[in-house]
Amino acid sequence: MKQRKLLLFLAVMLTGGLLAACGGDAGGGEASDEGVVTQREGESRQDYIDRLYEAAQEEGAVSYYQSADEEELQAIVDSFTEMFPEVEFEPVSATSGTILERALLESESGNVQGDVYGGGSGDQVALEEAGAIEEYRPVNEADVADEFKMDGPYIAVGYLSYHPAFNTDLVDEADLPDDWMGYCDEEWHGELAIDQEGAEWIAGLLAGMGEEDGMEFLECLAENEPRLVRGSTTRTELLASGEFGVMLDGYGHRLWEFEQEGAPIRTQRPSPAPLPVVLDMASMLRDAPHPNAARLLLEFFLTPEGQDVFFAQNKAGSLAGGQQEHPYGELIEDAELEVLEPGAADFDEAFQIFGDTFLGGGAPAP
Repeated sequence: MKQRKLLLFLAVMLTGGLLAACGGDAGGGEASDEGVVTQREGESRQDYIDRLYEAAQEEGAVSYYQSADEEELQAIVDSFTEMFPEVEFEPVSATSGTILERALLESESGNVQGDVYGGGSGDQVALEEAGAIEEYRPVNEADVADEFKMDGPYIAVGYLSYHPAFNTDLVDEADLPDDWMGYCDEEWHGELAIDQEGAEWIAGLLAGMGEEDGMEFLECLAENEPRLVRGSTTRTELLASGEFGVMLDGYGHRLWEFEQEGAPIRTQRPSPAPLPVVLDMASMLRDAPHPNAARLLLEFFLTPEGQDVFFAQNKAGSLAGGQQEHPYGELIEDAELEVLEPGAADFDEAFQIFGDTFLGGGAPAP
């Protein structure tokens, strides 16, 4: 208890004095008495966005909490600033666990400094359960593919998919199994690698295969002693260098980049079913100090310009098909996607299962 109080005190001290904040409802309806702009009945989408931009200019800035890499973050900053130059973009970056803890502490202390939180399903669920985020349904969500429209107080801005891939110098593509259970065969003993922190991949397998079949696969996979390697890029580099024959859970966009650069790797096509997909998501923090700017940023993420930020990183966006070409569509063709939206999987349970199955009950090393 003393440690928790100390963390709360530090959060207040680090983030400065309490800023004035306004709440708001979802996009439909008249503007509220608190100065938050909402779409008027019969108002066009563009007119609403224009009024929202005017209100955001009065607020002056938008603070974005996230753990994106520097290149992607800079692309977001540049694109948003080009579209809305009169609103200062203020990114706050940290590792995923650290930025989540900060947002939770600010919410609990009543000293909210962030406007929008960018993070995956697990983070969004944690924030929702803590009452730290407020629902806003962007008008641009009309362009989002149905499978990526969320029921909760968050939006899907894109996704990451997990794929098996192999070293073409070490493995013959014809020898790859058609289903996940095939990787339990003895011939793959010592030839496989998975993430050292593979809870999301496991959650997708359990959701798609069912708990009984999923656990059967994970247990027999553990008998083949897969190598545990933290980080998708690191695993892909080691795969290309021949450290192991097959990686079971590489990011689709990263594998595609390596393939295009001529590395001796190839993604399994089609992937065994299910192919786990985790969402890149964003939400507006409750009591955001810049509520109109927060809404404007969420609208931006669902524009073609906002989606181009992710496409430039070879990541997939959330807009409906036909608006933009999928950056690595060849890799997901004929694949059976298992989209892990909030509530679709228990990530804490998956983390525990990973530790019990592959680490003898321990936690991944720091």
